[in-house]
Amino acid sequence: MRTFFIGFVGGVFAWFFTDYVTKPLRRFFDLCREVNRCLVYYGNVQARATLSDDYLQRTSTNISSEEDARLTEAEKAFRNLAAEMRAFANVDRVANQIAKALGYDADQIASALIGYSNNISTYGRPRCAAHSQLEKLFCIRAESTPRDKPL
Repeated sequence: MRTFFIGFVGGVFAWFFTDYVTKPLRRFFDLCREVNRCLVYYGNVQARATLSDDYLQRTSTNISSEEDARLTEAEKAFRNLAAEMRAFANVDRVANQIAKALGYDADQIASALIGYSNNISTYGRPRCAAHSQLEKLFCIRAESTPRDKPL
């Protein structure tokens, strides 16, 4: 009977660990993969405007309706990823602590994704800084940094 009880307790612990730690942690790394995919996929999206270096002048750029739709899609994709990352940070606390121990701060990542979704539509320092912040948080090499201004 003792062996049965120990097996039962071990099974309950394994179920708890699987459902409340490993599945959310797997979802976190899937989100990380999706963020990396979106950074590459939308890395060359054109902006609607250019911000001057002194932040005082915003000049519109001429982009096609297809590029404008792609930019809108990028804004929504990054905002959606930010929402999912923030939900992970606030709900899956044990898995979030493990992610932090591995060097990932889901709450900071969510904030950086929000910043990038807000700044992707304008060429300039804020867009470049938001992208660089994401690269730093994900330890991504800098070769994928988008250009700061149109060519």
